[in-house]
Amino acid sequence: MRQAWYRMSGVDLTGIDAIAWKPYRSSSPNTGQICAASPPKHFVSHATLAPRRPTSGGKPVRKKKRNSASTRVAAALRMAALSQRRSETALGAFYRSVARRVGGDVAVFATARKLATYIYRLLRWGQQYVDEGAEAFEKRYEDNYIKILAAKAKKLGYHLEPATA
Repeated sequence: MRQAWYRMSGVDLTGIDAIAWKPYRSSSPNTGQICAASPPKHFVSHATLAPRRPTSGGKPVRKKKRNSASTRVAAALRMAALSQRRSETALGAFYRSVARRVGGDVAVFATARKLATYIYRLLRWGQQYVDEGAEAFEKRYEDNYIKILAAKAKKLGYHLEPATA
């Protein structure tokens, strides 16, 4: 099945973490099949994984449920995202980072959106996914956090220096 999808789309979706070609149940389709069958144009939005903040006159409007034909895609991507919560990959580290800040439900949504973005890039431009690993993600996150703290300290008139052990 993997080779057939590769011949059809020209890319290997199994290179992305959490996208498997083995179905989790024998009777249900897998994530790769569901995502590859969807049109790539406006993929993330079509999969109902884009943030939606309707406003009218600058004020928030009551949120209504969106009806979408791609709820299967969104459900498959959310399930794939949930499988990353304990993995030692960059996606797993991203999930845990978001879950620490805003909770598990939002982390599933954010990770599913990131997966949809990776799939779209792979299908549209053939851009391969390279996993940097959890340690590299955490290091990049920490460096960015230190940069933000230094900028805030400078704005307040302080200068940060690393402590020597």
